[in-house]
Amino acid sequence: MRGMIKTNKSWQRHLPKRPQPVKRDYYNTTRVSYQKTVVRIILVILGLLLVQSIFQIKYFKIEKINLAGQKDLSVEEAQQFIISELAKTKFFFFEENNYWLAPIDELSYQLKEKYNLEEAKIEKKWPDSLLVTVKEKVSHFIWQKDNSLYLLDAHGLLNRQISFLDDKYLVLEDKRDYRPQGEQIFTPEEIEVINQIYLNWNDLIAPKVKMSKITIYNDWNIDLHTETGFYVKIDKDQDIKEQLNNLRAVLEENITGVDIDYIDIRFGDKVYFK
Repeated sequence: MRGMIKTNKSWQRHLPKRPQPVKRDYYNTTRVSYQKTVVRIILVILGLLLVQSIFQIKYFKIEKINLAGQKDLSVEEAQQFIISELAKTKFFFFEENNYWLAPIDELSYQLKEKYNLEEAKIEKKWPDSLLVTVKEKVSHFIWQKDNSLYLLDAHGLLNRQISFLDDKYLVLEDKRDYRPQGEQIFTPEEIEVINQIYLNWNDLIAPKVKMSKITIYNDWNIDLHTETGFYVKIDKDQDIKEQLNNLRAVLEENITGVDIDYIDIRFGDKVYFK
């Protein structure tokens, strides 16, 4: 009897199952999570805008750039370089031209590299100023090559490019076909010749006539230009002091009152002029 009842209920297994109620917890959870994500993004954006508005308050904008310690470096040139660097943005939102975000360490390094300085230090001054303190490499000559001007140190090493001539430096006009590469413009032997000419001229000739420029040609033929207008031909392979002593003797005869183009002192005590 029990077996028949069990057998009679077997038909229920073949009937379609009743539809089960849809579980909505998953969809509700997903929707809430999405909404929270959107809210977080909005809050982050609002936070960034708030921080940006604080950083970009005009009160903190860098308005003054003061330079100290410079000699040949132009104040306007250095200021313009710093201003152009501060115009950049950080993280796409924040301008660096403000007290809080100005990258003074990076700016100091870039300034030192661009102008080949001995030292460069930038300090922030509350609330809208920068103090730039520099120490330049000591320059002794101006190297003139083609239409460009450069400062050189006493060893013939390149300091940096300049825009205008400066009377306090002797000009080395380089008309050689050869163009030096790197920072070593003149070899130690070449700079020794230049220094010998410069020092002996100052001792022997400068009280009478000032030298304004040394012109160097191929094979190191040298002309010494004077502020008076004439130039002097000198031989680098002969005794520099002896040649300039001969020049002094000629100048003491007051021949400079005559209209002359050049004086040639390359042939011992025989001095020629035209």
